[in-house]
Amino acid sequence: MTGAMPTAGTATMGADLAFVAGRLRPHLADMLAAEQAEWKEYGAPWWDVPQELAGYLDGGKALRPRFCYWGHAIGARRPGPLLLRGCAALELLHAFALIHDDLMDCSAVRRGAPSLHRQLAAEHRLHRWAGDPDAYGEAVALLTGDFALALASRLAATFPARARLVWARLVGELTAGQFLDLAGAARRDRSAEVARTTAVLKSGRYTVTGPLRLGAALSGEAELPVGVARYGDLVGEAFQLRDDLLGVFGDPRRTGKPVGEDLRAGKPTLLLAYAAAMLPPAVQPVLSRVGSPALTGDDAAELTEALAACGIRDRVERRIAGNIRAACAAVRQAAPPARVREALCDLAVAAAIRQG
Repeated sequence: MTGAMPTAGTATMGADLAFVAGRLRPHLADMLAAEQAEWKEYGAPWWDVPQELAGYLDGGKALRPRFCYWGHAIGARRPGPLLLRGCAALELLHAFALIHDDLMDCSAVRRGAPSLHRQLAAEHRLHRWAGDPDAYGEAVALLTGDFALALASRLAATFPARARLVWARLVGELTAGQFLDLAGAARRDRSAEVARTTAVLKSGRYTVTGPLRLGAALSGEAELPVGVARYGDLVGEAFQLRDDLLGVFGDPRRTGKPVGEDLRAGKPTLLLAYAAAMLPPAVQPVLSRVGSPALTGDDAAELTEALAACGIRDRVERRIAGNIRAACAAVRQAAPPARVREALCDLAVAAAIRQG
């Protein structure tokens, strides 16, 4: 990989993590415990939905709340109850997105364990309940995701008017990105333009720019500084590109999902867009089977080797590094408070160099 990527520091990374561990996690746990108590009044077994959601929220990197935290800090406000509700809404929205994403992609694994719908199907089989275990698992997982979105929407309803608009935009962009992801796979679209747009909408703005905007709006800022918004889009794309690389080259023990799953799904990624343009003719027949049940394990291994040998992996790595350098330059030019500047550069590197 050419061009050095900035390295993460430690001076400011602790404040957001302390907020997540000390305030956000307990707040979410209390919120779900209250929901579980309310659902118990309806009679067994209908408290399973908030219970399942509580378990699902126990973990993860909490990147979106952390970006929201630093967006809020641009306004130099102390983190209060409004920020806490905003960060909780983002975590609930993320749970909704992951649960539904696993259903849409028929994914068997999430975070190194069976995906939620698979866990629920296994529970159905264990108890020998009536009906189809897989249909039950998918239906209850769907409801659990819907419930997470409902709770997030309830929190968003308490936001000031501008923050509600930012929230609506964030959810809309996430939905549009997910549609492009599905449509691109169905149509086997290998254009770089579609891949970039999908990456920015499905993951980039929802992970970075949207939470930054939400944090700023919750602090009373009229708008996110232009340089910080550019930072968000650059880091968001880098985050998704790293995800694409991990889906093909990552270690399953660290990513928590099988290698090659993205190839079998045939998602519209920049990696595959480069492959369509750069792979030699001998490998093109294998590429044509991406996104098809005809793609074998040997095919996936051959394609993975070719992506590295032809320089495609390195090309994506260079784009990630370039994005992070440009993002840090943009946020420095925007001149937010020094601690916010440093934290955002650190967080950009953390998002881009992760191994899982």
